[in-house]
Amino acid sequence: MLSFIRITRFCLLSILPVSLFWGCSPKKEEAPIALKSNAEIAELFPESHRPADLAWASPKVCAECHDSAHEDWLKSHHAIANRLIDPAVDAEAFAMGEVTDEAGFEYDLKTVGDAFKIVQRDAPETMPKGHDSPVIGAIGEIPLRQYLVPTSKGRLQTQALTWDPKNKEWFNVFGDEDRRPTEWGHWSQQGMNWNTNCAFCHMTDYDKNYDMRTDTYKSTWLMQTVSCVQCHSDMEAHVEAARSDNYVPASTEADLQISMENCATCHARREELTANGFHAGERFFDHYRLTLPDSPGAYFADGQALEEDYVYASFMMSRMGHKGVTCMDCHNPHSGENILPTANNALCMRCHATGANESIMIEPLSHSRHAAGSAGNQCIECHMPHRTYMARDPRRDHGFTSPDPQLTIDHGVPNACNSCHAEETTEWALEHVNDWYGDTERREHVRERANAITAAHAGNPDSLAAVKAIFQKEENVYWKSTWMRLMAFGAQDEGVFGLAQAGLKDESPLLREASLTVMTQRQDQLATVQGALNDASRLVRNRAAEALLPQFDPAVEAFREWVEYSEMGADRPGGALRRAELALIQNDLPLAKQLTMQAISFDKENPYLYYDASILLSRAGDINGALKVLSDAREIGPQIALLAYSQGLLLAEKNDYVGAQRAFVEAVGLDPDQARWWYNLAMIYAYLSEPEKAMGCINRAIELEPSNTDFMIYREQMRARQQQAPQ
Repeated sequence: MLSFIRITRFCLLSILPVSLFWGCSPKKEEAPIALKSNAEIAELFPESHRPADLAWASPKVCAECHDSAHEDWLKSHHAIANRLIDPAVDAEAFAMGEVTDEAGFEYDLKTVGDAFKIVQRDAPETMPKGHDSPVIGAIGEIPLRQYLVPTSKGRLQTQALTWDPKNKEWFNVFGDEDRRPTEWGHWSQQGMNWNTNCAFCHMTDYDKNYDMRTDTYKSTWLMQTVSCVQCHSDMEAHVEAARSDNYVPASTEADLQISMENCATCHARREELTANGFHAGERFFDHYRLTLPDSPGAYFADGQALEEDYVYASFMMSRMGHKGVTCMDCHNPHSGENILPTANNALCMRCHATGANESIMIEPLSHSRHAAGSAGNQCIECHMPHRTYMARDPRRDHGFTSPDPQLTIDHGVPNACNSCHAEETTEWALEHVNDWYGDTERREHVRERANAITAAHAGNPDSLAAVKAIFQKEENVYWKSTWMRLMAFGAQDEGVFGLAQAGLKDESPLLREASLTVMTQRQDQLATVQGALNDASRLVRNRAAEALLPQFDPAVEAFREWVEYSEMGADRPGGALRRAELALIQNDLPLAKQLTMQAISFDKENPYLYYDASILLSRAGDINGALKVLSDAREIGPQIALLAYSQGLLLAEKNDYVGAQRAFVEAVGLDPDQARWWYNLAMIYAYLSEPEKAMGCINRAIELEPSNTDFMIYREQMRARQQQAPQ
């Protein structure tokens, strides 16, 4: 009997729809959505699912006592975050008739009664049903307005073709990208699904209500806007008390940290741990896992935002966030506007001219070396550079980094000097920065950070020592948590182990969770991980429960919380696979297979997702299903050697050794440096009575891993069998 190293999970994607279930009868096509009047649209997309509650929750109620705050709110982006389609407002955009976007796609803009349609000409057959349904809502306003299209199963999608109200023109938020309807990020697919990606931060008291078993949404909300009650707690009781005869206003000051965490629920890139369970006044880390620079591609090496990271983590990684500065120190919480001008540096100098919040005292002219009134003399131009997202939405970085052209040279990090002086070289900018500011301790520390992060992401074997060293210098808990997460791959290192032991006692749930992640990689720390099931923070309990999933016990609160987490996120590939894993543990094979195939349906062009799915299907005993998935994956990624190797393992498990031999040969042809693959191919050749080829393969495996005793033993066994064979 052959003894192969079984297929193991390569990657589980956490961000990543016609279902592909095998053996299912054809599904009945849903009737197209035909909406022509405002009344029909409002019934499908109501202002509120709980209109009776507006008696205490409406902003108009708050305005009775808080007129100034209400007036500020009306000017905010929060007030116009989401709305029903409005012919009076939207007719201008749809009067354009015909539009061609940056990618060359052509659209017809149509009016049907009171409703509007965006119809792509020559749409591919792979576009989902309902892609040309009437638009029913709008999300955002300045600098762009996206339109919402209902497709099927309760889904609302944010159309890629977007209106620019200021310039009065249509554009594509993906620019000239040719996104296909089978891609995760196409506007009609899960990556642009309003229910899961947009709605919580554009509505009040939103509940996604996703049913993983039917892959449908029955989403509800209190209001189509971000209103007072989304940010202020206990409002129903407050209104009732305020309307009483003996009401006495509270004299206590707001908890600024709680207020910050309330802002963070939407102004942060994060993963939800609860089913839209956060309510004003609760703690951020009981509901979310924050994305930090340990996540490749999310940030530049110095901590500047690369992808859409939504401010909060950047701010908390900054010296200002570390010293206790809050959003409200700079922003009016109701309008979102700055409390002082930035063009004359008044906002920044509020602290930097007084030393407030332990800030460094600065005189702008001597510090900036630029003339008064110039862009170079504005603090925000150097320390809050902007980056454009969604093609037309420039946003300022809140990491308050300092421009360093050396980081541009070493790591491709943008610097504000060359962003302004685009005609000059990076070396020119570096010469000036070095001459003016020299090698300060802060610059050296940021460069050390950038070097350590770059090395860690590249898998550099020396990176662990660098990360350990910088962790011990770090004061900011958000950076410490970043380093601790990166050290999880070196969990067997005793130095890392000691740092993680100390981190488990930290008051920050962020660092405790990162430290627990290290412990989950050590077999001798089972008791530690089990103890974390009772941590005070759901963030930490969630990490412990996932690590201990084979011990799943519905009587333990942490495991029940994990089920809520996995099921609410099962409309994403990683979430569906997580929940399929539990179904497999519970021997619910039909559910495990269903969720596995749903995961694939969400991102049909991701071959590594197919690979993960094949693992779950093979563990569920569906070898043929796993092979079908791998075959589909190889059509998408024919040069991915791992897929061929995995096929070989599954074919060998089916005793199809000729097929396994072909697959292994293809695998080592694509990636000849995998010693284990040569070892398995040697075993196949030996079984097929081709000893010379088998010996050649095991010799190659030993060349690649000369210290592997398994390979050496197997070669000696082969030699012994050859000597015993009849001549």
